Amino acid sequence: MLNDKLQAAIAKFEKQAKWPADNDKFRFKVAEASDYPQIYQLFEDTFGEKRSDEHVQWKYWGNPSGEPFAVIAIDIQTDKVVAACTGMNKKAWVDGKESKGIMLWDIAVHPDVRGGGRLFRDITYGMQIAVNAQQGVNWGFGGQSKPTVIKMGIRWFGYHMILSLKCWELRLSMRPALVQRLGAFGGLLARVTDIFTKLSSHRGNYEIRVIDKCGDAFDTLLQQQKDLYRVSVWRDAATLNWRYFDHPIFVHQMLGAYKNDKLVGYIVWREYIDETVKVGTVLDLWHGENQQIARDLFLAASQSARSRQAGFMRMSVETGTTTQLAIATIEGTSITERVEDDNVITAMMLGEDPNAHDAAAYDEMDTVTNGANWFYTQGDVDFRD
Repeated sequence: MLNDKLQAAIAKFEKQAKWPADNDKFRFKVAEASDYPQIYQLFEDTFGEKRSDEHVQWKYWGNPSGEPFAVIAIDIQTDKVVAACTGMNKKAWVDGKESKGIMLWDIAVHPDVRGGGRLFRDITYGMQIAVNAQQGVNWGFGGQSKPTVIKMGIRWFGYHMILSLKCWELRLSMRPALVQRLGAFGGLLARVTDIFTKLSSHRGNYEIRVIDKCGDAFDTLLQQQKDLYRVSVWRDAATLNWRYFDHPIFVHQMLGAYKNDKLVGYIVWREYIDETVKVGTVLDLWHGENQQIARDLFLAASQSARSRQAGFMRMSVETGTTTQLAIATIEGTSITERVEDDNVITAMMLGEDPNAHDAAAYDEMDTVTNGANWFYTQGDVDFRD
């Protein structure tokens, strides 16, 4: 339905959004496969971070939901890509049917051509127009958005901040604190103190198994429970395997909860060094709205991470969700200010003519721009990837 929210967005889009016109400095286009090596180089030049060939192939071309989509600006004098708005296709389930969104990522403008945000604005408008016109994508989203980006995005691109995830933390060991105070001796002392520091245990209502590859049981669980949420990113076996087990940089841990030999939930986390301390961060926790499953999986994952000397287990969640309520019941958990809130944004991809969509498309846009409709975890985006 074309409601007031959508009408306001369309009016603003019509006034501001145009496909960027070529000029005496730059020309604009939808990227072809041959342009992507320059996009990789632009990312490196802009952010000073070099990705391996294996990393690039995984991130750009391994995704089961489809190939990337990008709008680029090319310097006319050098014929080099100097700005790019890149998106990853994301299959999703929206209001009882398959949908496809675009996760915005690797948006870059070369330092040599920056000035007032004009190129950034041009390529982002170009993405909103072209991805809808060429692929029929009606919405985009992104996580870990900075306040300045959100403010600019609301003003220019019609962004909606739909979620603000707070990081909950459970201390697993005294080792980080003791090492900081006492050095190597503190590490030895922690071995003793941790013996007497017990984590809460899960109740044993579910059998917890280590998962090293997702199979048919994950597809079955998705089909049984996908309608619990109006919006959720697709979590079939192929997507989960690509996202976590095929990752060329990080090793992920996964546990499944089983009842009568059937998979009823799972948790995925990553362990890494954060400011000299080893931490575990949960990237996905599927529980079918069962608080006990969520609690048992978080505790089992925490115990597993502790066995590998992780000092903390963390998960960023939206307040009031089943996941957050389950974690809050665990003794010792609390919100930590060491980790910034994770702000999640969505945007409508309104295309060449924002008034030309059918009712189903407008309904989809309306649904995804309301955070209350989402099941969302940090693994739905490129968390530190």
